[in-house]
Amino acid sequence: MQCKHYRRAALALALSLGMGCAYAQSLKISMYADITGLDPQDTSDNVSYSVQSGIFERLFQFDANMKLIPKLATSYTSNKNATEFVIHLRHGVNFQDGTPFNAAAVKANLDRLADQSLGLKRNSLFKLVKSVTVINNYTVKVDLSKSFGAFINTLAHPSAVMWSPAVLKKYPTEAQLRKHPVGTGPFKFVQWQPGKDVKLTKNDHYWQKGWPKVDSVTFYPAPEDSTRVAALKSGQVNAIYPLPADLVNTVKNDPKLAVQRDPSIYMYYLALNTQHKPLANLKVRQALNYAINRKLWLKVGFAGMGVPAESVIAPGVQFFVKQTDPKYSYNPAKAKKLLKEAGYGNGLKLNLWVSNATTAVRCAQFFKQQLAQVGVQVTVVPMDSGTRDAKLWSVRDPKKAQYDLYYGGWSPSTGDADWALRPLFSTDSWVPRAYNVSYFSNKKVDQAITDGLATANPKVRAKAYARAQKLIWKNAPIVFLGSPDNLVGRQKDLTGVSMLADGTLLFDQAQFK
Repeated sequence: MQCKHYRRAALALALSLGMGCAYAQSLKISMYADITGLDPQDTSDNVSYSVQSGIFERLFQFDANMKLIPKLATSYTSNKNATEFVIHLRHGVNFQDGTPFNAAAVKANLDRLADQSLGLKRNSLFKLVKSVTVINNYTVKVDLSKSFGAFINTLAHPSAVMWSPAVLKKYPTEAQLRKHPVGTGPFKFVQWQPGKDVKLTKNDHYWQKGWPKVDSVTFYPAPEDSTRVAALKSGQVNAIYPLPADLVNTVKNDPKLAVQRDPSIYMYYLALNTQHKPLANLKVRQALNYAINRKLWLKVGFAGMGVPAESVIAPGVQFFVKQTDPKYSYNPAKAKKLLKEAGYGNGLKLNLWVSNATTAVRCAQFFKQQLAQVGVQVTVVPMDSGTRDAKLWSVRDPKKAQYDLYYGGWSPSTGDADWALRPLFSTDSWVPRAYNVSYFSNKKVDQAITDGLATANPKVRAKAYARAQKLIWKNAPIVFLGSPDNLVGRQKDLTGVSMLADGTLLFDQAQFK
């Protein structure tokens, strides 16, 4: 980037950041929230994962198309029943503190992830890890307590990073560790000023030669959508994450700016509480799926950018299979017919829980209008995220769950059908154990999900998940809505900044043209 771009930046920001030509290769990104910490193994939000991804790397990661690729690993093998995995590691990699990356480092990290006594937010993902054995300096063997065919995808989860074992030893408590992140990534941590910024600087000894192309990256939290867009338009930042759909044209119409648009694996849905009598009826659940115009929902909530649901999971998820039976097209007449057959021809009253975010409330009002056309009266109940989560996820007795409908979404960060299906549709995943807020239970679905984990053979797993998707689609425990695209606003001369399909930000290959 040339200095002339900086002369156009707001003077106040220039003074506060001390900008000048010496920082011509600095990257500035405005995000919708602040990070919650700097330990990916104790993180559960995409904003934090995004920043952390510049510091840390995983054994396996995803490319821009959610294809699983080796990163710090080079290859792996597994036994037939997916209980033993041998992983071969990359040579010549060092952590940012100079500690060598090797099998001992992998063991230290996987042991920590598997240690359920630590209470880390992502320990549960690795509870099946029984032991990690160092075979030689660049080979480890992982034994699981039972079959888990999605294990390699789980190693690509944003939490499954490799910390410097020297740092893990130096800072044994999470309170200390979360402030001293050291990985193998392209950027080193400089400072975090909560509510203000997070600063990273170039790792001059990064193992991928020629990268990174920028000298530093600074992240600024800005929850207000219009504030982020204004900062981009004024040149105060080079990119914003995410770009709100209703402000896309503001960026498109600026000749200095561009919209980075990429598909997501985020599936939005209306969960249907099957514990409540009307929604226990299959015909009612299918009727609601015919009553919603998915393409119009995308326009209302996401400027029309995305794809309507054609299965239980998004197209970018591994083992996706398009469903055609039933064909849930927008068909109010069919919805009315099904409701009448179910005994609700004279109407039905339901409540809908939703967050109080502007877009969510707008979508909820749209659902209310759509459902009214088929005789379903909906009361929209917006609430702040904290209140909603407490009421939603803490229910111990399913019969005491107060909602009829819940508007939400799910992004499987492993990119695999298992993590897209099991947390939402397995009987074992009923709230509060996991996220099955529909309280859906089907023995054939449970078996298909189990079969998908019984082997690492992709052909066998594909058949199992095809069966699961078909059954869930037909039983309609949710209204299948769709997957909005991921949007990033950026300067036109900036490339390499985009959103991965799971909703995390990619910036490791950022460069100014």
